[in-house]
Amino acid sequence: MEEINFERLQKQIIEFLNGNKHMVLATCSDSHVTARTISVINNGLKILFQTDRDFVKYQQIKQNPNVALSCGNIQIEGKAQITCHPLENSFFKENYQRYHEDSFRNYSHLKDEAIIEVEPTLITFWKYDTDNKPFREYLMLEQKKAYREYYKKTI
Repeated sequence: MEEINFERLQKQIIEFLNGNKHMVLATCSDSHVTARTISVINNGLKILFQTDRDFVKYQQIKQNPNVALSCGNIQIEGKAQITCHPLENSFFKENYQRYHEDSFRNYSHLKDEAIIEVEPTLITFWKYDTDNKPFREYLMLEQKKAYREYYKKTI
């Protein structure tokens, strides 16, 4: 692994997240893994979404806050935290309504809705160099380090 610039990679990932408002969320509890596409917004690297308190993802996060998200060539591991009702968070209310108007109108006012915030711990970004060689860049948030590792194929 080759160490790379943490801030540069962080900025690239934020730009990617700013342009992608749907992700796949994986959750797990009691050895039962589930995944589904969700509508998201981000505040920097923090990813926010809303869900109903009766849904499986909410119940799994309540039991196990370790989650994974993916979109395109980004994979995110992180810790989820259940926060408040969507209408109680001005950042969420303004931005979720802007990017997901129908979902906001149909669900955000319901009494059992809650915001989930995911704080990433590791983000993996698949890329290709100018010679089309695949590599991954790792943003390790807790260590504040970034690395690049080329994918080595053997035949």
